[in-house]
Amino acid sequence: MDDDIKEAVLSFLPGLSDETLTSLLEIFGELGVESRGDLSFIQEKDLERCLRPIQCRRLLNGIKNDGLPPLQIEFVDVASPTPSNPSSSSSENTWPSVALPGRQWYIDFSVRWNEMPAAVQQAVEDGRRPSPGERRDVVKVVVDQMLAHDPNPTRAMCHSVARRITRDYPTSFADVGKAGDVVVDGCQSLLQQLKTRVEYKNRRNTLARRRGERRPRSEVAEGARVMTRGPVDQYGCVRWGPVELPDGETETTLNEIKRQLLNIYSEEGMGGAERAEPLMVKTYVIQRRYLNSVPAPGIAEIKKEWPFLFTPRGLYSHFGLLTDVSILNKLREALNNKGSTVISYCKDLQRHPGIEDVLGSYDPETSDRAACILLLLMAYFKEPENAIMLKTDPCSTAADVQRTLTLPSTPCLIVQGDMMKPTAWMLSAEGEVVMGPHEPFINGLAVVFASYYSFNLQYPDEISRTLEFIQRYFLGINPNTGSKSKKKCINSNKSTLVRKLIDFEWMTM
Repeated sequence: MDDDIKEAVLSFLPGLSDETLTSLLEIFGELGVESRGDLSFIQEKDLERCLRPIQCRRLLNGIKNDGLPPLQIEFVDVASPTPSNPSSSSSENTWPSVALPGRQWYIDFSVRWNEMPAAVQQAVEDGRRPSPGERRDVVKVVVDQMLAHDPNPTRAMCHSVARRITRDYPTSFADVGKAGDVVVDGCQSLLQQLKTRVEYKNRRNTLARRRGERRPRSEVAEGARVMTRGPVDQYGCVRWGPVELPDGETETTLNEIKRQLLNIYSEEGMGGAERAEPLMVKTYVIQRRYLNSVPAPGIAEIKKEWPFLFTPRGLYSHFGLLTDVSILNKLREALNNKGSTVISYCKDLQRHPGIEDVLGSYDPETSDRAACILLLLMAYFKEPENAIMLKTDPCSTAADVQRTLTLPSTPCLIVQGDMMKPTAWMLSAEGEVVMGPHEPFINGLAVVFASYYSFNLQYPDEISRTLEFIQRYFLGINPNTGSKSKKKCINSNKSTLVRKLIDFEWMTM
């Protein structure tokens, strides 16, 4: 969906939570809203599911008046260079744009680049990434300009400003690696810096603090909650709930193919995965319908109905159709290209006992790089290893693991042998081993990650930062809003680490 739609909503309802915003955008998608202009056809009854009456009216009133052109006071030197060059702005061009009554200031906010240090102006003019110090100067100047309009800009206001900067100057502010790969557009990391600076400037200003609105308890009647699928399930997916059947297929023929799959399993077991793969692709529509049903089926039920989803080949294929990401290939490529950056950056960190312990047991010649990087990320985010990995004896069977280990309900890798030099792995979910043993370790990492998406599972709080970092930095799944963790906003620690790794890449070129 067009980002202009999201920005329009935030401009009219700046205090809207990320969770409510995500739900509202989903409603727009269901109604067929494709552009900002389509918002004029929205009615109040369309919004009642996720907005309160006053919020509905404020949004509709804002949409109604959105077509009025903004009044701007601007001095233009005819002989000056193009406006896209920030250093070309004349020293007199420091007047802020003036909006019509009722129009929020940040909608038309423009950074006065002539107030930036000369080094910053030159970097942006040349289209290169400012150094970390120069970037901090940008944040300071931008926040000072914002505070002239509002003593304590909200996160939504900061987001609007950050989005405009990254759109206008993507080569300078997008998080682009030295190989030219765009990790994320840079909006979230810049947003985090802007909001942190705002909070710092207001640390002693109690009068400017904002309090979020509380929804009265009386608005949700006892027992009125209805089980439904939410944003977490669909987050980052491109074919979460497909409707159209494959060409030439009907419900009857697809159910017949499903029976063929069950026959293959009964004859060959998991060894029939290769033969089953094209049939699994063909039945993807009814697989998603089953997995998305309410109440959600348990893992044991899913394995009974669709056993080949519990093979690496079957799960990779399903994840690829769901997200348009070839997970194993993408993960291998990312670890080859970016793994060294993560390890080298961690070596430069001081006084971090968790990272020091991991690097102390890492041997570049014999250790598994994927395992090392996963352990480093968990140490950096201070998340426990046993939230996603458990160690067992190299000779243990699935029955041994279930008897000797306390398995979590969420997907977990059972590592056979040393954590840094695993000989094989198994996957457990809902307290049972459901896949393996297999090798190598990177395949297991791909499997455990794909499980969260394929089976509509939420990231556990204790490992959510590591999983979202893998999702965004390594796999390139970067939705603008939402999260698969309970917090419906992009984790600030993850955004900070992405930015630091990008800066580290550029400084070590």
